[in-house]
Formats: sequence, C-alpha cells, structure tokens
Amino acid sequence: MRKISLYIAASLDGYIAKPDGDIKWLVDFPNPEKDDFGYNHFIKEVETTLMGGATFRQIADFEEWPYPDKENFVLTRQKGEESSLVTFVTSDVVDFVKELRKKKGGLIWLIGGGSINTIFMQNDLVDEIILTVVPIVLGDGIPLFAKGDLNKTLKLQKTEAFSNGMVQLTYSKQ
Repeated sequence: MRKISLYIAASLDGYIAKPDGDIKWLVDFPNPEKDDFGYNHFIKEVETTLMGGATFRQIADFEEWPYPDKENFVLTRQKGEESSLVTFVTSDVVDFVKELRKKKGGLIWLIGGGSINTIFMQNDLVDEIILTVVPIVLGDGIPLFAKGDLNKTLKLQKTEAFSNGMVQLTYSKQ
C-alpha cells in the first residue's frame, strides 16, 4: 500500500495561511542559510500530489506549475472545473484515496489544506506528518486542521532545528 505524507508548514499558533489564504509570511520568513528544509529530498520521492480546491487555486497562480512531473489530484466539491495541470476528483474523497493507495506507485503527498487534512486524519489516511513550525504568531488564519473529531496520537520519529528558528517535526502513526 502506498504511503501518504502530509508535508506542511504552520505558524507557531497552528495556522497554514492567513484568513484570506495568503502565505506570503511563509515565503518571506528569513532564511539566511537558504535551507530547503528537506524539501528537495522529499519531492524526489513524491509521485502523486493531493490537494484541496483552495490550495490548488493558490498554487495555480504561481508563475510556474511546481509539480509538472507528478500525478496531481484536486479533491473538491465543485463540479465542472477543468485544468490541464490536475485531475479534479468530485467523488467520495475517502473511497478515492483508498483506491489510489492500492495502485502501484510511490509516495503520495497530501499538500493540504486544513479541511482536507482533517478528513484524512479522521479516516486514518495519513501515514506520516512532516510539520515545519515557523516561529511566527499570526493570531488568526486557516488552521492546520479544521474543527472536527480528531483524537489521534502520533509517534515522534525525528526533530530538526534550523538556524532561522524553524523546527521540523516528523510523526508517524502509533
């Protein structure tokens, strides 16, 4: 069965974006060492990406599509969207992901957002969380996990601190 990894960054107070979806705070955070925080190694292992509709629309606004060599899926309730960059999935998310995991292939990256992260956690679909905590307090925004019944205990596998104050935590299922 294919592994699903949630590789994501969040503010110290648990937000992945400002209330309007803005992530400029993350992009602009000081990084004097020009560290990639393990991203280049991680992305080489990824064969498939999964993301919510809002996350897709934000990424689609980048100058260049960052995942041209990946199989990309957008999990959305909005029917009728089309893009040459991704495949839109409007069917039951859990059923779709369970079938996707059975197919031959490599690592599946759950990019986010918060609502999709919650659905995956509620249905025990995340094998690993690699969370980079950015030492900034936003006060409000889009949370890492949306409200919902989420009583999951994880096992800490690794911690890594970076010179700019970011800390990366890697967790697996118990």
